[in-house]
Amino acid sequence: MARRTFLVVFGFVVVLACSSLVFAQDYWQLNKFTADNEKFKYEVTSYTKQWDYDVDDYVVQETRQIQLLELRKIDDETTEVTVGNTYNLPTDQLGDQLSFMGMGMGLSMLMSGGDWFGELMLLGMFAVDLELEVGSSMQMFDGSRIRIVEKQTVAGVEGYFCTKSVREEDEAGNRVDRLTSEWVLAPDVGWPLLIRVYDDGDVTYVMELIEYSRN
Repeated sequence: MARRTFLVVFGFVVVLACSSLVFAQDYWQLNKFTADNEKFKYEVTSYTKQWDYDVDDYVVQETRQIQLLELRKIDDETTEVTVGNTYNLPTDQLGDQLSFMGMGMGLSMLMSGGDWFGELMLLGMFAVDLELEVGSSMQMFDGSRIRIVEKQTVAGVEGYFCTKSVREEDEAGNRVDRLTSEWVLAPDVGWPLLIRVYDDGDVTYVMELIEYSRN
């Protein structure tokens, strides 16, 4: 009788332990900002190909800028949002560019982003259901697949390094995975720690967190 009671109790403890593990699973909380004060500072690098008449070929042009997002809760219903961009402009274009930003386009450019925007839209719809654990994967409606490869630390924040790829056939008819983007996601941080977008194997856009704070 004592042995049977022990087995029942032991089984109950195991079930509770497994349930705790299930409830302890981490998921990405996209656009969830729970801190009273939160600051994101990103370095954004874009790579574009442009025709160079001097070399009679396309060359890769690199553009860098700093993007800042600060959130401060004023009360339960209101959050103060501060957005800023820092980048280099040709001196002879300052008037046109500053007028363009003065019409309120700076904020929309920051929030809509660049090549990563489409990737983020897809990721936002489905990756929130992806368990953040090394080895996890998920197939999306467009046939692409997200895989969690390892843990990585960006700007002092530990997250999960993910790859997003689509399966295609090469010229020989072999099935291969084509990498479209890489991400680092942290469970309790509402924006990605890192985004890296690819086009035919070449990096076209990188958005990397370089400073982060919350309290």
